[in-house]
Amino acid sequence: MSLSYHVPSGDDEPMLGHLARFIEVNNDVPKFRMPDQPLTEQAASSIIRSELRLDGNPDLNLASFVTTEVDDACLHLMMKNLNKNLVDTSQYAHSNEIQDRCINILANLFHAPSIEEGGAVGTATVGSSEAIMLGGLALKWRWRAKQAAKHGKKIEEITTRCNLIFSAAVHVSVLKLCRYFDIDVRIIPLEEDSYTLNIDQVIAQCDENTCGVLAILGTTLTGEFEDIKRLNGALLKLKHDKRLDIPIHVDGASGAMIAPFVFPEIEWDFRLEQVRSINTSGHKYGLVLPGLGWVIWRGKEDLPEDLIFHVNYLGIDEPTFNLNFSRSAANVIAQYYQFLRLGMEGYQRIMQISINNATYLADSLASIGDDLFLIRSQNDRPSLPMVAFSLNPGKKLQFNETVLVQRLKECGWIIPAYTLAANANHITVCRIVVRETFTHNIASILLEDIRLVLIRLANEYGHQELADLLQVSDKNKHHQHRRSKQHDDKVTSHANKSKHKQTVHIIC
Repeated sequence: MSLSYHVPSGDDEPMLGHLARFIEVNNDVPKFRMPDQPLTEQAASSIIRSELRLDGNPDLNLASFVTTEVDDACLHLMMKNLNKNLVDTSQYAHSNEIQDRCINILANLFHAPSIEEGGAVGTATVGSSEAIMLGGLALKWRWRAKQAAKHGKKIEEITTRCNLIFSAAVHVSVLKLCRYFDIDVRIIPLEEDSYTLNIDQVIAQCDENTCGVLAILGTTLTGEFEDIKRLNGALLKLKHDKRLDIPIHVDGASGAMIAPFVFPEIEWDFRLEQVRSINTSGHKYGLVLPGLGWVIWRGKEDLPEDLIFHVNYLGIDEPTFNLNFSRSAANVIAQYYQFLRLGMEGYQRIMQISINNATYLADSLASIGDDLFLIRSQNDRPSLPMVAFSLNPGKKLQFNETVLVQRLKECGWIIPAYTLAANANHITVCRIVVRETFTHNIASILLEDIRLVLIRLANEYGHQELADLLQVSDKNKHHQHRRSKQHDDKVTSHANKSKHKQTVHIIC
């Protein structure tokens, strides 16, 4: 969440207008202070609605993995249960029972050991960021306990800082975890054409103060799955050779709800001995509106009892391990609804279609303009349904990825352009995240708009050969048009007239 800053009031205080039909509101209301008098509900809501219309279209926000749409029955359940405080188990016992069921469903999905072997434990969170914090705290506390036992000290006497190893492709929440909770970072840099965890470098960085290794099942930057099975094997060898027992936390914010349904053969979860905890986001490919995350530990011994607080001021003894306290039960109930409504087959179908649409999009982009784009994501291998791509530097274009996405935004598309992390930060990529609402038809519409924008940019920046090539290639493309041939002819005519103009207006 971004930071907000106080704006001092003065004589030129910003004011908010309202619709003229609300005649009971005689004056504009202050923007940064409560109005002196109450407004009617119509007046207050009209002020807010008029501004929110300027927001982007969530379904066209291709930067985000977050779910933007649920069915009416799910939304109705959420609205009916927004007023239930999930932490109050004495009053909302059935809501908490639903959380327990969700934890068990996820534990089974992630192949947690059976109850005879210890039993998994987990909790709902506001999102994967909080889940990562909790998983990291458990790693640190387990490391402190082992260090205390090894050196014959009390836990509070351990003052050495532990370290956590991860690739530079991690989400910012991992860096927050380390800074906020005094964990040293050991970052494995990315390299050209290698955007995931280098396992040999991981093993070289491990020592007795390493509390864990964080592996990503689907990086934010390129969507790739890190090789967790190979990492597990390397850590097992390290445990055998040097008696260093270093656990793995899997950041499965997106991938943990993709892999079980589309790539069940991949071993990344509790089937691997060193995987001790997993986080995922219910509000991403769990198909629930924000914000909901989950964190699961392999067994009770992986969640130190010292981290769990017991409170009784809501009526009964309630164990709690979260960074916040009160929160609505609505998202947890929505998650259970999706599990029941879709089942294994429904999730498998949705995720497979998303993977297929991402592959179609990547293949189509690769075919535009004679290798105009370099596809940085690995859509031919198990990965998230997203496409990361760059303009080919070999084309020596006068415009860049930032200009491209800015022009696409004029057509309504929200696509980010960003640099990759350490040792690969000279590479800028654009990212398109494929969610359930991003259908094959929507992908075709986007491809059409990308081609039209490229033609206009090519004309504007003096790349006439590229403009001609893109216009010719359009005749042989296989993706659908949302517009008529007359519209295409109009756009082509406009582009030809604009060849020698410095400003090209977008027709989308």
